[in-house]
Amino acid sequence: MHKILTYLLILAIASSYAQEKKITIDYTVEYLIPKKNKTETDTVSIGFEKNGRYLWTNSEYLAKDLGRSIFRGKEQLLKDAEIGIILDTEKLTITLCFSSGENEIYMNVALNTIIPIPNSNNASESFELLSEPTGEMIKVVNREAEIYTVFPSNKPDDTIYFALDKEFKVDNTKLFDNFLSLFFAAEENAEMKASNFPNGLILNILDDGKSVIKAHKIDTKKKTITLNHSYKITE
Repeated sequence: MHKILTYLLILAIASSYAQEKKITIDYTVEYLIPKKNKTETDTVSIGFEKNGRYLWTNSEYLAKDLGRSIFRGKEQLLKDAEIGIILDTEKLTITLCFSSGENEIYMNVALNTIIPIPNSNNASESFELLSEPTGEMIKVVNREAEIYTVFPSNKPDDTIYFALDKEFKVDNTKLFDNFLSLFFAAEENAEMKASNFPNGLILNILDDGKSVIKAHKIDTKKKTITLNHSYKITE
């Protein structure tokens, strides 16, 4: 984590841009994520654009975690730490806005510049990411969610389970396709040729029968986020 943040900071100078950009977030979900000790949970809010283009978070947990890595030994600077992170799933860029007191950081970074990716011609294997309905339903935050199994075509037993609320329209194929292609290329030197995710708002993800992330609250009020950063020198 600290190594990645160092790369982000170095690239910030070259990656910042001076233009106004507006995005719409259709749904915001507050998720509970079990900590490593499995007796406590972290809370992370994630916003979804229904067309699958953008993910957004302003997680207090992430703000304080980033603050600790920057302002070591200065806990007083973490009190008012705020963060906004936007993932553009089409362009595979991350925009990060961080503030703590009078300290501010803004950056816009292409993921493929900080994640080492092997030559695609040398991929060890190729596969498709598939999904199938299990026919089961689960209730999460008093809403009915349909359970799907998701697995790579070359490892059909390597499955995880998604519980989706189909009443909330989210294009999950667009949301995950580019990002997971990048992930599998970087982490497993494998080429993901295609993915097929069911649409809907993610309420729960399960692995080996245990929740990896589970919805706690859902906010359906639309949000418009405006990004406007500029750096100008005049003589």
